[in-house]
Amino acid sequence: MAAAVATADPRGRHPLGRRVDDKNLVFDTSPGVEAVASFDQMGIRDELLRGIYAYGFEKPSAIQQRAVVPIIQGRDVIAQAQSGPGKSSTIALFVCQIIDTTSREYDRFSHRFHFA
Repeated sequence: MAAAVATADPRGRHPLGRRVDDKNLVFDTSPGVEAVASFDQMGIRDELLRGIYAYGFEKPSAIQQRAVVPIIQGRDVIAQAQSGPGKSSTIALFVCQIIDTTSREYDRFSHRFHFA
């Protein structure tokens, strides 16, 4: 299981309003989990990358740098951080990554899409 725990807000805000940057964050990270500095290096599908950049994201947050790749690899991940650093968008990114956009199958009885 991979784990990453951040102790400050990677958007550059401290809970008390002081400015911090990603370089000053302290992480407890599982062995073998490395920070990936750009979305391009994460193995994300091209069409998803285009959407990420079109939305104005330039680089992954500190928690995303540590959680996205292990999640895509199918590892169990625990990511803990203060409000706002990108935990929810990490999950959304993973869901978009695994959806088979070429499939038109739909199970009308259970109302579930089929995932790749």
